[in-house]
Amino acid sequence: MNSKNTLIKTGLFIAIIGILAYNSVYFKKLSDIKNQKSSTFNFNAYADSLYYKGILTQSKPIALNALVSQIKSNQENTFKTYGNRLGIGSSAFFMVETKGKVVSIEDGKIKINTAENGIISIDTKYIFGNAIRDASGLVKLTDFKTNAEFNKVSEALNTLIREKALPSTIQKLRIGDEVSVSGALKLSKKENLELKVLPVKIEIQS
Repeated sequence: MNSKNTLIKTGLFIAIIGILAYNSVYFKKLSDIKNQKSSTFNFNAYADSLYYKGILTQSKPIALNALVSQIKSNQENTFKTYGNRLGIGSSAFFMVETKGKVVSIEDGKIKINTAENGIISIDTKYIFGNAIRDASGLVKLTDFKTNAEFNKVSEALNTLIREKALPSTIQKLRIGDEVSVSGALKLSKKENLELKVLPVKIEIQS
């Protein structure tokens, strides 16, 4: 009987050691993933997920005419409510949406005539900088170890939108088309409103 109890205890002891050993390896792997160097981090895959599963589904753009109206009414509150920015400054990034008729297509720059705000410039060629990343409000500096890594997110995201997400729609665009546009807008409290949008999505209205 004692021999049987001893075997049971020994078996339980071995099982416990096995479980502990497995968990120690598992957490070590999680730690390795968390601390991986930027050279092994797939920024393109991250940007793809950020765009398709984040910006297109989670971001909530404000209608451009509503934004302009509220800025004129209460600039400080509007910037605080709808603007996204890193640190302290007079500028902020906004995710906006608007509709209008295409009146000009030239070298990647599209101009649309909107009912409320007149002519709006949509730049589909020079999509650079951090405007889209920051306007989305979905990425934080603290998510990455360095500013360089943080900026690589912008580079990958901009490239995806500029080279993959928009071209098929842009090729179909014609002057006179009615379109809806959502994108990033940078505004400053100290400057006149300049409505130039970096698009994240353009749809031709049927």
